Amino acid sequence: MFNPFLHIKPNKLLIATVLIITIFGGGYILGQYEDENKAQTNDSNSSRLGSARFQYNRPAMYLKPLEDVYDPTPPPARIPPGKPRLVEYTLVIDEDSIHEVAPGVKIPVWTFNGTVPGPIIRATEGDTLRVTLINNGVYSHTIHFHGIHPADMDGVFELLPGGREFVYEFVVEPYGVFPYHCHSNPVSQHLLNGLYGMMIIDPRTPRSEAQEIAFIMSAFDTDRDGSADFYSWNGKAFQYAHNPVSLTLGKPVRMYVLNMFEEMMAPHIHANMFGLIPSGTSLEPREITDVTSLAIAERAIFEFTYKYPGTYMFQCHFSEHMEQGLMGWFNVQPSPLIN
Repeated sequence: MFNPFLHIKPNKLLIATVLIITIFGGGYILGQYEDENKAQTNDSNSSRLGSARFQYNRPAMYLKPLEDVYDPTPPPARIPPGKPRLVEYTLVIDEDSIHEVAPGVKIPVWTFNGTVPGPIIRATEGDTLRVTLINNGVYSHTIHFHGIHPADMDGVFELLPGGREFVYEFVVEPYGVFPYHCHSNPVSQHLLNGLYGMMIIDPRTPRSEAQEIAFIMSAFDTDRDGSADFYSWNGKAFQYAHNPVSLTLGKPVRMYVLNMFEEMMAPHIHANMFGLIPSGTSLEPREITDVTSLAIAERAIFEFTYKYPGTYMFQCHFSEHMEQGLMGWFNVQPSPLIN
């Protein structure tokens, strides 16, 4: 039987193959796109994912909420700071915990205290921080705190085997926003598995009163092919699209932001401007903007106030990151009347 492909030169065969895939594949993709638009319009309970659903619909239209939502409210600052004190935390590492990275998508992760990211650690500059690390896993782990401290508290040399404990203790300085994370090799995999968190060190001169929220930007490679499948605020894609963050109209907001993924991120708030304090190491903003860039482990404080009520997006301004989960809503409403 005559086979036309046997009579085509290799380079022409490649071109013909690409054309066939483009024609038929393009038609399939277009059909999928049209189907998704129909589902988005006609079926608010559809299990389809994608930024179109979250970007253009009001929060009431979304899929059912995630099983657990990471509370973006950090522990409160100590006001007034008073004399330096001992601040204690216990962090427990578990391996292969099940974590919902996006609606209906669950993968095994490594956790500090059962969550990705780990809990927010907070103290005041000059306090003594004591963190007890308990390793319930099989692999060796550490905690590396950014900031100033002795070498033996740096989380590089003191690898902690499974089933063991280690106590980190040091005076925290300077004030600002810092990451903490496992520094056991391969560090990239320990981070990708979820072993990271935020540490807020308050200045001894308190910052002005504000509603405080904290967000870690990160991503998940669910199939381990070297490319991120979901991007997230606080460990779960689209969680603040399902569950908007409530802000009070006219009340100052202080937003702590940290990037813990090895790609540049560009946090952006809509319809507003913020005072930018890089690393949180100043009491006054460096500039007024509505977007900034953060490389891996970079962090900042955003200070802003909403002038008008409504629903406003906050997102990463790299479109792919937003489309794969790094977006959410602020629900800005007047303060409820108190009778």
